[in-house]
Amino acid sequence: MGPVVTDRSHLPTDRSPALARSRRSLAGDRTTAPLHSRVPRRRSVTIRRLTAPGLVAALSLAVIVVTPAAPVPAQTKLVMAFVPSVEAQTILESGNRIAHLLEMATGYHFDSFVATSYAGVIEAMGARRADIGWLNTFSYVIAHEKYGVEVRLVTVRFGTPYYRAEIITQATSGINSLADLKGKRFAFVDPASTSGYLFPLAGLKKAGYDPAQFFGQAIFAGSHNNVVLAVYQGRVDAGAVYEDARATVQKTLPDIMQKVKVVWKSDPIPNDTVSFRRDLPADVKDRVAKALLRFSELPPGLDALKSALEIEALADYPLLVTKYKINVPSLDAFYDPVRDVARYAGINLEDLIKPR
Repeated sequence: MGPVVTDRSHLPTDRSPALARSRRSLAGDRTTAPLHSRVPRRRSVTIRRLTAPGLVAALSLAVIVVTPAAPVPAQTKLVMAFVPSVEAQTILESGNRIAHLLEMATGYHFDSFVATSYAGVIEAMGARRADIGWLNTFSYVIAHEKYGVEVRLVTVRFGTPYYRAEIITQATSGINSLADLKGKRFAFVDPASTSGYLFPLAGLKKAGYDPAQFFGQAIFAGSHNNVVLAVYQGRVDAGAVYEDARATVQKTLPDIMQKVKVVWKSDPIPNDTVSFRRDLPADVKDRVAKALLRFSELPPGLDALKSALEIEALADYPLLVTKYKINVPSLDAFYDPVRDVARYAGINLEDLIKPR
């Protein structure tokens, strides 16, 4: 494999900064470099107070306010962290709306921020700088192993708690299979991305290719949007994203579906999570999780979840078992297949979770 690109000029302009990583983090072997542990600067969200346009939302939410078993401490303040899976400002705006709705539903106060990397959310939760993490699948697995982070809710899209990874390329590239990627310029998302790194890495290995030697050049682009744009603009020959990340830029690039095609899909992957730091009081976790679950069923909450994160529902453990027929002993066990894929890909979780 060629050198990992560190020059950001190779990437399309995006508010989420591109991430450069060492050659070793692309090797997919047991020497994978640990994720960096810098906790990102928090981007606080000022919670908008209810005004006349918000009365409809307030009336809708009135039926989902969780009745407290005891008075809610006035000083209770929680911080939600989001991974930069798509354009950061879009996520932040949705985080603002979700925080506002949660404030009305729980009586707690909320701030939100979008980390500059996936690892940033993991480390923020470990350092108690974030209480609630909207963690992608692989980041949850790492955060659980390293800091005991607890998953309470699974996201649902297109009627299922699963999704897939894709590899995309320009329609005229002549690339039609994994074999055609040999020696090409390739964009991953982030070392802690499930669909933008882990599952494509395992897919290459399963097809008999050594990712360390396979590509002519490989980069970490920092977000799925960045990968899509890099492929569309010809900055790279192909890239790994979630299914179907092309749709996120279709408004600004109406020909994206014609110009960029899919050449590979992974097996199903458990969806991303709403997770809580380990030592957050159980009653706080319960209250927030119940509020999220309830307002995800009503227009104001569902619209906030859909606008950036494309979430159409949330599922707790009982719903996962009864509605979606997933037979697992716990929510955490739902993510065991991801741990298996990491081992198969040669990524040693023990290396990723070593103390700093």
